Amino acid sequence: MSGWPNNGFPTPPQGAGDAREPSTEERGIVPAGQGGGSRRPALSLPSGLFFCALGGAVASSSMALLAPALVGYGFVSASSTGGLRGKVAGVAFSVVPAVALSLALGPSSIAAAVLCCLLACVVAELALRGRLTPGLACALVALVALAQMGTDAVVCTTQGTTIAVRVDELVAAYQESLSGTSVSAAALMQQVRAVMSLMWPTAYVLSAVAEYLFASAGVALALARVPDPTVRRPRYAEFDLPLWVVGVLVVGAAGLAFGLTASGPAADAVLMVSANVLMALRVAVAAQGLAVFAWLLGRRHTGPLASALLGGIALYLEVQFFVMTLVGLVDVWANFRHLDHGGRSQDEAPAGQD
Repeated sequence: MSGWPNNGFPTPPQGAGDAREPSTEERGIVPAGQGGGSRRPALSLPSGLFFCALGGAVASSSMALLAPALVGYGFVSASSTGGLRGKVAGVAFSVVPAVALSLALGPSSIAAAVLCCLLACVVAELALRGRLTPGLACALVALVALAQMGTDAVVCTTQGTTIAVRVDELVAAYQESLSGTSVSAAALMQQVRAVMSLMWPTAYVLSAVAEYLFASAGVALALARVPDPTVRRPRYAEFDLPLWVVGVLVVGAAGLAFGLTASGPAADAVLMVSANVLMALRVAVAAQGLAVFAWLLGRRHTGPLASALLGGIALYLEVQFFVMTLVGLVDVWANFRHLDHGGRSQDEAPAGQD
């Protein structure tokens, strides 16, 4: 065998190996210690504005529920890369297409599209500032529902009618189409007509809730790409309603009792307002109950398939027996998750805090 090491080749001079072949750290695409996290690179400002414009265009279509997700995703991306200029541009790029494509559909559609985009922008901004609390979420949903209801009321007034009359006409037309089917179907539609004459404002609340949920989904996806480590993604397991929501719930229950026992136009108005307030707040309280359920699944490290199955069972129990609503209502006082007023667990709070 040869007396030379390295398979018969002479030993290279000192430093020649470094010049000829870079080290492992130098060969890597990302230098060691940089970009080692799991965050993907943030979108550029033009890409964020593209999603804002796409969401504004979708807001006036039949797939309007996707609009807040797109706008929220684009607004966070544009804000993280463009700062204040990106925020202003994100609002403009989402609202302008929404208005332009809704002009032919009437003022009600214009208001719905604009409110959808503005809700997503506000949700994204609050999330970036770390101020998206459950109380603010309830207030945003209520404001959007009232704004859309007010717009529709003004439009109906200019046409010489009201929202209640318009809803009753729609249900009556559908009932007429089912009149020849069966007696049970006709009786069922009669009950639906009576319920809709009282609970039609809840439809606005449910629409605003759906828009908020889609906006939150888009914002959460975008926050995963924000390079700023100080931006904290909200966790659903920390959803905790403020006490003022419970206070409104108690007032609504008292109004419902008054409306059911008294008679007259004033009692009917109180009954309608109280019933819709209770139904709207039931959604918020049920969300808190589901947050407690999600917290339990997280503590047990339940897998995704089992979590989906158990989540479906929880939703079924809520629809049939109001189970999650009761859990959420009890959690307001019991505080099963040991949350402080900031929404985080007391175990995760800084050491200097009680």
